[in-house]
Amino acid sequence: MQLKSLFFSLILLSIFSFSYDMLDLQMAVGERNQEKVLSILNSLVYEKLPLEFKCEVILAYTDLYFWGENIPKNDYQELAKKYVDELLKKDQTYWKVYYAAALVYGHYVQKNYLLALFYSSKVFNYAKKSVELGQDQYLAHLLYGILNLETPFGKLELAEKHLLRALELNPNHVYTYVELGKLYEKKKECRKAKEMYKVALKIPGMKIWSYINKEGKIEARQRLSEVEKRCTSE
Repeated sequence: MQLKSLFFSLILLSIFSFSYDMLDLQMAVGERNQEKVLSILNSLVYEKLPLEFKCEVILAYTDLYFWGENIPKNDYQELAKKYVDELLKKDQTYWKVYYAAALVYGHYVQKNYLLALFYSSKVFNYAKKSVELGQDQYLAHLLYGILNLETPFGKLELAEKHLLRALELNPNHVYTYVELGKLYEKKKECRKAKEMYKVALKIPGMKIWSYINKEGKIEARQRLSEVEKRCTSE
């Protein structure tokens, strides 16, 4: 009888002591699995998390603001902003704090272009600082490259420099090839653009970016078709 009680106690302990880790959250966000993301976030005690995990929580909340459905998205974005503003005051040497800040404020702009007047310089400065502190972090270079490529305030030469660095650091991120394809289209280098789109369609991509992998391949396929029609001589 005592052994039986001990057995059930161990089962209950294993159930209630189960906790999610940072990879679980990254995977759920990467799949855009809203229910699982919320379940993980609700299970965490933010104040007790290590710094990198806190940054991932902020990224999850701002992602919910960007693509979530039938949830209090503005509340989650305000929470992301609150957390990242706190980290900006306390942890000024970690690249992902600035990366998260650039995305939080960038999402405000993407949802309301009028806010570009107030937040664009913040977004660029945070992204630039993220690169300075994270020279070997592909996400920092990818974000700064995209900002320079796709916003009116960017510089094409900086976009190319940082997108190529992101590619060097991680050759298995689908959207890096898509963004490089767009860059070469802007530079009228059709052959290089086609090469980038073809690689984007070929590589499997990273598991933690499963939704973006699919999205990127759809865009690569569309743009490749357009480039091939325009640039028949190359």
